[in-house]
Amino acid sequence: MNHTDHNDICSELIAAARRCSENGMQSGNGGNFSARIPGTEEMYVKARDTAFSEVSVRSVVRTDFDGNLLEGVLRPSKESLLHGVIYRTCPDIHAIMHCHSPYATAWASTGMPLPFSTYHSRLKLKSTVPVFDTKSYIVPESFFPQILSLFKEEPETTAFLLRGHGLVAVGKTVREALFRAELIEETAQIAILERLLTAIPGNKPIDFL
Repeated sequence: MNHTDHNDICSELIAAARRCSENGMQSGNGGNFSARIPGTEEMYVKARDTAFSEVSVRSVVRTDFDGNLLEGVLRPSKESLLHGVIYRTCPDIHAIMHCHSPYATAWASTGMPLPFSTYHSRLKLKSTVPVFDTKSYIVPESFFPQILSLFKEEPETTAFLLRGHGLVAVGKTVREALFRAELIEETAQIAILERLLTAIPGNKPIDFL
């Protein structure tokens, strides 16, 4: 990969991160993102202790799929192992966005798969967005097989939720992963509001399945 390609990927990741911050999907220095480096078993990933709002080329580091630092001076995200194992197992996935977005995280507290709240979400998300309760801030390696089996059994999987931890969206491009993350947050917000409104006597939910 040449220097121009490196800059292109980093620029896409930085722009996506800042958009998530501006949209209120990630505050503080939490969350993470990555992008596969085509033709390699390497990725660019957010460094630790870096806010989405302040991400720069310096805070996007290059690692292998085991999270070993190959280029950069900052330590890679603690979730690098999860990102790497997804890339290694799912060759069609080239980008991952993980945000602690409020509505998706709130919905994940129910433990129930995220419903298709709109026709748009049914069309774009395609498959169920399940919830994993890892009981940990970092997804333990013991949960990797469950997550990977999701992608194996449901090839159209676009995302999953982590109870008490947020959303994880994947895509063939950074742009696609970003848009899916945004759609999941919007879908969760609508699902929550719908349930509040349908609790009013006489109101009935719409079934989009």
